[in-house]
Amino acid sequence: MLDELRGLLNSRSGPQALLLVELNDPVRWREALGFERAAALFEQLSQQLHNLFAARASVKRFGDSALCIFLPKVHNAGHAVLAAERIRRCVLDSSEEVAALARLLRIGIALHPRDGETADVLLRAAQLATAMARRRSEVVAVFDSGCSESLQASNRIGAALGAALDDGQLTLHYQPKVRINDGTVIGVEALMRWFDGVATVATPDVFIPAAEELGLGHEFAWMSLTNGLRLSQSLGGLPVAVNITPAVLHQKEFVEMVESALRAWDTRADTLTLELTEGALVADFAEARARLTHLRKQGIRVSIDDFGTGYSSLSYFKSIPADELKIDKSFIVRMVEDSADQRLVAAIIALAHQFDLKVVAEGVESRACLDMLAALDCDSAQGFLFGPAMAEDRLRHWLWESRSARVGA
Repeated sequence: MLDELRGLLNSRSGPQALLLVELNDPVRWREALGFERAAALFEQLSQQLHNLFAARASVKRFGDSALCIFLPKVHNAGHAVLAAERIRRCVLDSSEEVAALARLLRIGIALHPRDGETADVLLRAAQLATAMARRRSEVVAVFDSGCSESLQASNRIGAALGAALDDGQLTLHYQPKVRINDGTVIGVEALMRWFDGVATVATPDVFIPAAEELGLGHEFAWMSLTNGLRLSQSLGGLPVAVNITPAVLHQKEFVEMVESALRAWDTRADTLTLELTEGALVADFAEARARLTHLRKQGIRVSIDDFGTGYSSLSYFKSIPADELKIDKSFIVRMVEDSADQRLVAAIIALAHQFDLKVVAEGVESRACLDMLAALDCDSAQGFLFGPAMAEDRLRHWLWESRSARVGA
């Protein structure tokens, strides 16, 4: 494969891309299916991608669970990401067994000559990008100069995570969620924090992917669910939202874990909201929809977090298994100064309401922003205008100070 890649690099000019398509957790996959059946399915996948690109690209096996796709005339990273999306759609549109592989796909992209001028360097860049996709529980990642540094930092953090979990350095903080039209506190979001007693060790966007890589995702989710529901019960059933990663959502024990947490604290199902990103649905929409539909029938609410930042299309909107959307703060913080972001936020709110979904704005930091959201008929908000994520004792004091649970009046 490397020899052919070297030949292609030497014979072609202009920008090109290498896409490394891997199956996540191939050992468990082969154990579940048996070696012969797994090998046959991977061969089907390989043939599907050969047919997809025909003579326009070179598709080569790389080991027993990866494919290298070399694309000529790729002018930028966006072009390569579109090719990666074509791969994912091709797999989803295949036979049922091959389509089931879609949620295991991780695609790393490296561009020539930007990311490497030789076959070996280009392949290494694609491998690092694929590793980043695994860490982030995303389907596609594009190599950049920070990939190697990020992975090294994540590895160092991973080594300390187990001890941090045992030593109580990992705790939950809670950020209030406020109804916009009257300022009433309608719930809190549970957010994991890592303190060593002196300072923050790492932020969630770094240590949570590392935890999943180490197989600690289930423990983190259980900790968030049980502590969040304990707080909810102690505050008279104050609704609490808990973040669920894509990997945890697709664990076979996920539904049982959520139901067990509710039973453990004898908590009403409608006090719990599960927050998931768009990527959690896109990875395997049919499976995610079935599990979330089952939980919603019991009264549990589902929220789609960071809406607008993923690669998903709006085609699944009509059947999205959710009760609310949370508009990513990157749009909210700019909307007062940027009319394009304001129009985008307005469009998301209007579309969500058409499908009976509530809308939460994240990152609200100013009264001007809040007034604009009120004019757009946004339902609720979170942000420093109301309060940051707080430790439990501080949250209790904050709620007491707000007396009738009204802020911003």
